[in-house]
Amino acid sequence: MKDSVGYVVVALAGLLTATVGAVAYRSIPPFGVVLAIVMVLAAAIFARTWLSWNGLGVFAGLWVVATAVWSLNGPGNSVLIAQDGLGVAWLLGSVLAIVAAAVVPVKLLVGDDVTA
Repeated sequence: MKDSVGYVVVALAGLLTATVGAVAYRSIPPFGVVLAIVMVLAAAIFARTWLSWNGLGVFAGLWVVATAVWSLNGPGNSVLIAQDGLGVAWLLGSVLAIVAAAVVPVKLLVGDDVTA
């Protein structure tokens, strides 16, 4: 049961960070982008710490899907994630944050009692 709840929480974290980041990265340029990327990094590290690689995979997969949806053209050709400097910084910075969470040593995340 604990793992099921964990996967739901991690999935919601992926969707939530993609949605909040897509809206907030333009809020206070350039600090909005930085804060949105830090949010993604924190959530990715949380996902990896709680459910290891599976958690990070679920988080990253749903983050990518939600971000792809927010990047599509909407009615009247409007988009949430524009293809300008801030939009590209948000996308690349967030991907690098997820990669950074993937390369953090397990010992740093869970301490010396590593059983996984």
